Amino acid sequence: MLQRYDDGWKHQSRRNLSDEITPLLAINGIIVLALLVLALSAPSASEWISAAAEAEFVGGAVPAAVPTQIAEPVEAIKIVRSN
Repeated sequence: MLQRYDDGWKHQSRRNLSDEITPLLAINGIIVLALLVLALSAPSASEWISAAAEAEFVGGAVPAAVPTQIAEPVEAIKIVRSN
């Protein structure tokens, strides 16, 4: 897009979408890489993760199944027509 300045016509600088996405991807990649390095540097990290997953998903007693009751109308439905 052209924009008028005192010294003539110049191109207006526009940022591309890739200019905004590239730093975000780089920052996220650095964070993921740092977390992987931390997890691999501590050998007990896999044990912590396993214990956390086991505590989260392994439950004590299984809840008893409640019998399902199907609703039935008390009285028959009557259709009333007005003529």
